[in-house]
Amino acid sequence: MANTRNHANRNTESIRQKKRRRSNKLKIITLVLTLCVIVGGIGLGIAAKKAPEASSDFIQKTPEIQPITITIGSTGDIMLHSPSYKPAEYKVDGDYDFSKIFAFISDVYSAPDYMTANLETTLPGKEAGYSGYPLFKSPDSIATTLTSSGVDLLLLANNHIYDSGKNGFLRTSQFLADSGIDYTGATHSDEEKKYLIKDINGIKVGFINYTYETPSSGDVKAINANYMDASVAPYLNSFDPNDRESFYTEFSAVLENMRQDGAEFIIFYPHWGNEYQLAACDWQVEMAQRLCNMGVDAVIGSHPHVVQNADVLTSEDGSHKMFCAYSLGNQLSNQRRQLMKLSTGHTEDGLVVNLEITKDAKGKVSLTGIDYIPTWVYKSAAGLYYILPLNDIENLESTTGLSGIASQAQASYDRTYTTISEGMQKAADMFGSQ
Repeated sequence: MANTRNHANRNTESIRQKKRRRSNKLKIITLVLTLCVIVGGIGLGIAAKKAPEASSDFIQKTPEIQPITITIGSTGDIMLHSPSYKPAEYKVDGDYDFSKIFAFISDVYSAPDYMTANLETTLPGKEAGYSGYPLFKSPDSIATTLTSSGVDLLLLANNHIYDSGKNGFLRTSQFLADSGIDYTGATHSDEEKKYLIKDINGIKVGFINYTYETPSSGDVKAINANYMDASVAPYLNSFDPNDRESFYTEFSAVLENMRQDGAEFIIFYPHWGNEYQLAACDWQVEMAQRLCNMGVDAVIGSHPHVVQNADVLTSEDGSHKMFCAYSLGNQLSNQRRQLMKLSTGHTEDGLVVNLEITKDAKGKVSLTGIDYIPTWVYKSAAGLYYILPLNDIENLESTTGLSGIASQAQASYDRTYTTISEGMQKAADMFGSQ
């Protein structure tokens, strides 16, 4: 019995020892787990504290915005006078192909990132017939040839846009829209805006085009003494030169809308001034100053049919500078010296102006350079027209294959240079030149 009790006692003691050992093990395990939780919590706290530093490092390594530079080219009046329809070389498949006219200027048109021209005619369709001065009605191919030659935007607000009446007026912009050609100044529907904003390689440029009105009776709008149908008159951007205050009020609201739509640089194209005058008239200068005060970035004009002076204007509060070319002259026309009974050939001269626009690393957009190329409309003995760039007169005859033109080309260059050199130098000093 004693052995049994002793064995039982030993078993009891063994069980107690095992329980104590298990208890100790549990305590150790619990302690270890507790330490793990504590250490893990500390680790999470450290990680949480380090997270903002890592995020900050990432933000610091984000690259700055790279500056963007674009060029906007502009040229003057495109007019198809009646002699343009005579040469057999321009006739193809019962219609007209004017590509030869632009053969030597297309590289100049294609060089800028975006190119504009004043289309001073209407596109009423073949059935309406074609004609020159005084009522311009041109083939659709003049527009498509311009775009295939490098022109991107056609300006329609001019004093000949209503030459073919209501139907021709509406069809002109409708044809361009259907053809995928950019335009501004005249529209054909209520849904269209009075301006065009174009994203050009990352810079949003606003283009706006207005023409002057001629006197009329009552509230009827007249363009070149042609009374516009009231139903389409609002589709043309125009102003009364004798009531410019009304224009400033309207234009101020248009500018605000352009900026709200994202325009970062605004170019105003007015069809204005006095024909055949080499310098801007008083009201052109006054109007340009008001546009500068409103914050317009550049003004490029047309209508006088000669190249006029250029200038740099400063807003009245001194905060803004604006480039202004009052008239780029004739890019294409039959206004020859002999026909016009003028003592000089200024109506044969034109200009291409290129604006360099830059968006810097902070997103500020500004004019950073101005370049220009004088042009001359040469008419051959056979009646063919050629628009010639005058940036390399020394080699002009060899590059074009047109002989005997060097002296006339030099005379054209000299006329244009005399007119614009002072203003262009002022612009180069202010904004830089390419």
